[in-house]
Amino acid sequence: MHEIDEAVKKLGASRQTIALTGAGISTASGIPDFRGTHGLWKAYDPSMYAHINTFYEKPDMVWELALKLLEMAHGTEPNRAHHALAAMESAGLLHGIITQNIDNLHQRAGSRNVIDYHGTIEQASCITCRTTIMPAGYSVPVCSSCGRIMKPAFTLFGEAVPAAAFLEARNLASFADVFIVIGTSAVVQPAADLPFIAKENGACIIEMNSEETGLTNYITDFFIKGAVEETLPLLVSKMVK
Repeated sequence: MHEIDEAVKKLGASRQTIALTGAGISTASGIPDFRGTHGLWKAYDPSMYAHINTFYEKPDMVWELALKLLEMAHGTEPNRAHHALAAMESAGLLHGIITQNIDNLHQRAGSRNVIDYHGTIEQASCITCRTTIMPAGYSVPVCSSCGRIMKPAFTLFGEAVPAAAFLEARNLASFADVFIVIGTSAVVQPAADLPFIAKENGACIIEMNSEETGLTNYITDFFIKGAVEETLPLLVSKMVK
């Protein structure tokens, strides 16, 4: 594929390569996206089950979704796309992953420099005393310090992205020579700004998606079409022996 060969050349010359990943990288692991035909929002209205106001009023409703996500994440394994990015990092060809996913599959595949832009399903935190734990089993966690129901440690609608993740992601995008968009249409703010920040600072944009997106004919330099669990390992195989 011509686009892959050209992308390999750009990646080989890059001093800093950053990847932005979305739901499309985890669907092959068995985790459905949120907005698709079989997406979770079909069963769980996000305005109710995934909003910070609901957590304040009916935290058990938010935890119904969170425990479903936790069970789903624990019942899956990283796929070839996750492992390909881990291999790139190990070879010194990838310098950071900014993921919109909360499933922890990048870390389980072996990637180390991962920004969980929207938080993680693997933790819970107390909004009163800031205690953070890893949920034990599939029950709603209660803070041992103040007795309040803890909040899942991922970003709910109505909440801001964690400040540290927000700033670190923008910094990585600003200094990227190559910015790879993988399995995401990059329409959800503020993550949607990151490819544009990279482009404005001179980065080459490589997009890897199953279908064209709003980025494809706008800022994308190389579009590699196909299932990312197939195209990403092929790309990496041409660089990592």
